[in-house]
Amino acid sequence: MSSVDTDKYSAGNVRPAAVSKAKAMAVPIKHIMAKAGWSREATFAKYYNKEIILVHDLFQDAVLH
Repeated sequence: MSSVDTDKYSAGNVRPAAVSKAKAMAVPIKHIMAKAGWSREATFAKYYNKEIILVHDLFQDAVLH
C-alpha cells in the first residue's frame, strides 16, 4: 500500500517505505524527522529517502482514508 516496489524492498524496509511515502505525500521533513526521532535531515536523505511510485487505487483510497 505504500507504493514501494515489493520485489525490490522487503518487510525490513517498512520504516523507509513509511517515511518515503510521507515525503511523497508532502508531509514536511521536520514532521517526518520528529516522528522518526531523527535530529539530522541527512539521516533521512542518506538511508531512508526511497523512490515512491504513486498509484491511485479507488478501493484502497476509500478503505484507508
